[in-house]
Amino acid sequence: AVLHRVLRKEPMTTIPESHRDLAAAPVVASLATLGSGGTPQVTAVWFVTEGNTVKLSLVTARQKYKNMVTWPQATLFLIDPANPYRTLEIRGTVEVGEDQDLALFEKIFRHYGADPDAFAAPRDGRVAVTLRPTRIVAQG
Repeated sequence: AVLHRVLRKEPMTTIPESHRDLAAAPVVASLATLGSGGTPQVTAVWFVTEGNTVKLSLVTARQKYKNMVTWPQATLFLIDPANPYRTLEIRGTVEVGEDQDLALFEKIFRHYGADPDAFAAPRDGRVAVTLRPTRIVAQG
């Protein structure tokens, strides 16, 4: 088993220092989930990172949420706005929990410079989604 591990490169599960700025920046990311029949569904999302995990505040009525409940895996893909050849792909498993008092919702909106009280985003049925990396690919 040890020899096998040495010969086979283990997937990177931490955001490298070279791309931490991109993960921490308020950029719009693409979130890919698996829809019915195995068809990928991709949508633009706001997010925050905490260490190597990605946090999203989603509404349970949306398709991306329904996809993640059925297939609890997703990929977040970021493109550096200053260099489109510099990207960060975070693949992982999904955990859904409560967004207690909409704290995550507010944190994400403030991270993007938006006032959550003035923003016309739905608040009912909102949950906290955590994407735990199983593989991270940094390019550029």
